[in-house]
Amino acid sequence: MTPIKILNLIERYEQELAALGVPKQRIDVTRTFASLTKDEMLAHAHCLCTGVKEYATDPDRQRKTGSHLSAIQMCLSFAGLYTLEELMDHNRP
Repeated sequence: MTPIKILNLIERYEQELAALGVPKQRIDVTRTFASLTKDEMLAHAHCLCTGVKEYATDPDRQRKTGSHLSAIQMCLSFAGLYTLEELMDHNRP
């Protein structure tokens, strides 16, 4: 995906999470994703959006951008906002 596509997608996710009233809050790194509540997963996804917006236009941080985007999408799916198929569609050109 291009940086512009990634940024547009992240803005979409941020708008959706903000509309749901989800705060931006990083999870405790000693916890597992399985132990998180739906609200905690969404808050973590919302928090990670900031990093993606920072890294997306830096070619040296392309891998980190992809890792953060993957984690965001995983949280959104685990929380029941999107199916895997829907997320795959988001990533297509």
